[in-house]
Amino acid sequence: MAFIIPTGKEKSKFVKGKFSVIAKHYDLFNDLITQGMHRYWKNFLVEKSRLKGGDSALDICCGTGDITQRLKVCVGDMGDVIGLDFSSGMLEIAKGRNIESGNTFLQGDAMSLPFRDNSMDVITVGFGLRNLIDISRCLSEVVRVLKPGGRFLCLDMGKVKIPILRQLFNFYFFRIVPVIGKIMYPGEDLFDYFPASSLEYPSQEKLAGMLVNIGFEEVEYFNFYFGSTTIHYAEKPKI
Repeated sequence: MAFIIPTGKEKSKFVKGKFSVIAKHYDLFNDLITQGMHRYWKNFLVEKSRLKGGDSALDICCGTGDITQRLKVCVGDMGDVIGLDFSSGMLEIAKGRNIESGNTFLQGDAMSLPFRDNSMDVITVGFGLRNLIDISRCLSEVVRVLKPGGRFLCLDMGKVKIPILRQLFNFYFFRIVPVIGKIMYPGEDLFDYFPASSLEYPSQEKLAGMLVNIGFEEVEYFNFYFGSTTIHYAEKPKI
């Protein structure tokens, strides 16, 4: 029986609780299902951000803080990096990983960011947008908080266009990935949620269009593994 994704506040409650359950071994899970490639994608994302010393960055849906940690390397001691997530379990792991970085971590809602207008040079999100109940609301918050000329980068699932490759990817993602997760956490249905959530998530082209409609410019995306994983880049207009 196909996994039925909760809707509205029930989805938020489900994701918030379930990610705390798997937080301890979430990085290992990502290493296993991507063969370690998630590390390369995150490095690529941070490189594309063009952060420099003294800049400010916000990592929303920061999870275990691995992107947050990379951002701090770019901005240095004079810069500020904040990680925000609504899962307390994930934040505990993130704080432990970043204990010497000086990064700040907050529990909060990516659809209602607790930051001033025009206050961040860069905002990033890794595998987080599809867990939100309203992506457009989050993107509106992102464009509000970014400084003019600020950059937004999003790493998440994409759509494979080549039919045979799409079938192979779907077999792996819907059949193999849940098994790997349930070996680590027996009976945990979050691993059925992961592939199911990719079906509702917008395609590369649709998300790019959403970014343009929200008010971003210079929108582009970079495909990996034939489009199964994608990084979107967008800039807030300078004026």
